[in-house]
Amino acid sequence: MDCAMAEDFNPKVSIVIPVFNGGDFLNQAIDSALAQTYINIEILVINDGSADCGETERVALSYGDQIRYYKKSNGGVASALNRAIEEMSGEYFSWLSHDDLYAKEKVARQIEALSMILSTDRERTIFYSDHEVFTSDPETAMPVLLRGVPPGEFRYWLTTQNILHGCTLLIPKKAFVETGRFNESLRTTQDYDLWFRMAGKFRFVHLPERLVKARSHPEQGSVRMSRLALAECNTLLSGFIHDLTDNELIRSSRRKPVVAYAQIAASMWYRGFLSAGWLAMRLSLKNFSHSSLKLNALALGILAKVVVMYSIFEPLRKIIPPSARLTIKRALRGTGLGKLRGPESVRNLELKEKFTEVYEKNIFRGSVSRSGEGSDMVQTAIIRRELPALVEELGIKTFLDAPCGDWYWMKEVDLPVERYIGLDIVEALVEKNQKIFGSDKVSFQCINLAEGDLPKADLVFSRDCLVHLSFADALRIIANFKRTGAKYLLTTTFTDRTRNEDLGDMFWRPLNKKLAPFNFPEPIRLINEGCTEGNNLFKDKCLGLWRLQDINLPESV
Repeated sequence: MDCAMAEDFNPKVSIVIPVFNGGDFLNQAIDSALAQTYINIEILVINDGSADCGETERVALSYGDQIRYYKKSNGGVASALNRAIEEMSGEYFSWLSHDDLYAKEKVARQIEALSMILSTDRERTIFYSDHEVFTSDPETAMPVLLRGVPPGEFRYWLTTQNILHGCTLLIPKKAFVETGRFNESLRTTQDYDLWFRMAGKFRFVHLPERLVKARSHPEQGSVRMSRLALAECNTLLSGFIHDLTDNELIRSSRRKPVVAYAQIAASMWYRGFLSAGWLAMRLSLKNFSHSSLKLNALALGILAKVVVMYSIFEPLRKIIPPSARLTIKRALRGTGLGKLRGPESVRNLELKEKFTEVYEKNIFRGSVSRSGEGSDMVQTAIIRRELPALVEELGIKTFLDAPCGDWYWMKEVDLPVERYIGLDIVEALVEKNQKIFGSDKVSFQCINLAEGDLPKADLVFSRDCLVHLSFADALRIIANFKRTGAKYLLTTTFTDRTRNEDLGDMFWRPLNKKLAPFNFPEPIRLINEGCTEGNNLFKDKCLGLWRLQDINLPESV
């Protein structure tokens, strides 16, 4: 360590804020930049051709010489960032989206970390950190905790994960000289494209601190351009997969390429990037000729389990007659194909242990919620809009949420009720919810929905619960719901499904509540969630409203 240099290390940092129609949040972003405890900074605001009647410009100009303000024609965030790189006078680059916030010590902590490494390494090091995600109130932000990745494994990690937040980075200006700037032809993936290029020449180092609060809201570019984002991600990830070397694959995955590519294919399909998944599959198969029979069998097993579910059965579901689909599934029965299997670690556990593991280990892989990606602000946007009006229309006084999960999205819903009761089987989750969100109106209880005595209520809300349970457990829970005395049940149903399968060794599957063994009548109301998970494979996912008295269960329940 060069201690003398550490003491004198005080480089200028350029905080760059690209903005388009940002009159709503821009002032908060600028304020968080001005509040930095690190003194040697400059703040550049780049107005990317906003069309909001001058509101963005008015906000920016109100800060006078506290910032440097530039206005350009609209060209996308990549063009705005590139303009900032041209104009910046700092030695280091720090991006701040106009709707996000910096922790006051963001720059200071990263400069301090830089000062602790050899002076010769500082210009070749890019720091990234953890972050938090919030909607309206930054104080309720949920943490997104990353892990340190060895530099030689970073490109593989970028390929298989998509949780690095660009605003957490601190980048030496030299990196742009050596690797180029943001690709302006990309509208939604310009950041990951550049990080991947930089990772080939510079080392990315994790600072395990939450230094950025990222705002999630429906007007974000990534939300508005979701279709374009999916296409760009497929192209981008396909390029990443092509560029990964055999040494990177082996070092990062601890597997030979034939298996490593199969694992990447599974990761791509799981996240809905089917084109990239097919490419990884082809590369896995290409390695069969110089791999052992054991490794080939392992790779083939990984590929077969996932490809059948995501790339064959679901896209063809609407065009293959039910009788034909049944014939195919019968033919595959016993082969292990055609089923979406869950994590081995929890599949055979009792309900309490199973869902405790899911929560503690984030098995649903949610980037903002331990309840999974289906509980983020995008997938719940329609529900959050429709639910209060429905509750008010029905005259609901007591709302029973079973299960409540980590309350990531529900906390943003202003329910017109006298009492909200959230139930869940995970003790630690319930304790946390009660501590953070509990009030005279809101309470949480730890209970097994299949066995416990449930509180009385007017409406039972049960989203994304029964899909994870066997027919027997699901029916027991519904029977328990009926014993609450509630008038209504609002629960998940997949309206286009023509046959329900028992859970078996799967971890979840879509269920149509109108079909056996549930045999619910026609719902009073359907709310289509607008689900885009799995590359739009579950567009029929709805919340169905039924009167509990109209639901007749088998006598054996």
